[in-house]
Amino acid sequence: MEREDLKTQLFAFLAGDEVEFRTIGRTLSREDARELLCELIPAEIQVRGVCTLSQAVVVAAPHVSFDNWSEYFCNRVARKYRTGWVVAKNFRDLHPHTIPVSIGRHLHVNRPTESVRPGGAEQTTDRARQTHQDYLAALTQASGRSVLPLDALIEFHSQQRTPDFEIATTGVNSELAELLVNCYEKIRLQEERLPELRIEPLHEVMFKAESTKQIGSMRLEVTRCALHIEIPREMRRTDPDRSLACKAMLALTEGLLEQLQNKPSSSF
Repeated sequence: MEREDLKTQLFAFLAGDEVEFRTIGRTLSREDARELLCELIPAEIQVRGVCTLSQAVVVAAPHVSFDNWSEYFCNRVARKYRTGWVVAKNFRDLHPHTIPVSIGRHLHVNRPTESVRPGGAEQTTDRARQTHQDYLAALTQASGRSVLPLDALIEFHSQQRTPDFEIATTGVNSELAELLVNCYEKIRLQEERLPELRIEPLHEVMFKAESTKQIGSMRLEVTRCALHIEIPREMRRTDPDRSLACKAMLALTEGLLEQLQNKPSSSF
């Protein structure tokens, strides 16, 4: 049986009520089917590129296959500005197009926790801790340095609860936040379809990334400046939408890099 055919059949089995799945030479329980799908869909953290800038800047997509199109934005920003580049794939279940059923994996990667289901309570586990340590190691490698902290980390995520772009931050003061808003608004003046940008500490945001700030990759021990960017669903639907959103994200990144170059050793 072809790999993709087997995955499709296992998805259908777990989505239904059958107790056993019969394949060539094997009879699988529901737990066996989940374990086999974990083998067929490996979870992995990849360093796609190493930063060649004078500052250690890394762009990352820690929830690829769950945060729709986050890899797209990460790839384009990293290539454009020669930042470090990290993606983590298949650590989260229940994406309609990639992992449409639960196979027992909902690890958060950018913090040492996991949940039973999307949006569920987070708990620290051994495998979640190890995954987070692997992610930090990948960030370090991608930075081009031997140790943390980074000078800046930009993480791309996807959301569907608000039409706005939202950015939770660490190490960003009002001056820098205003500079980034100005970079965004210059694009928005030309492109009326762009929604509002909400960024800490200037605005209250829905996606505060509190766990990631407290115990994850947004801690100051990991990076002295972090942008946790949530791309709204409305800006991911079509090629023109994604292209426009990418244009805005490139402008934000350029503004941040210029500020890092102007103040390489100062606090934001």
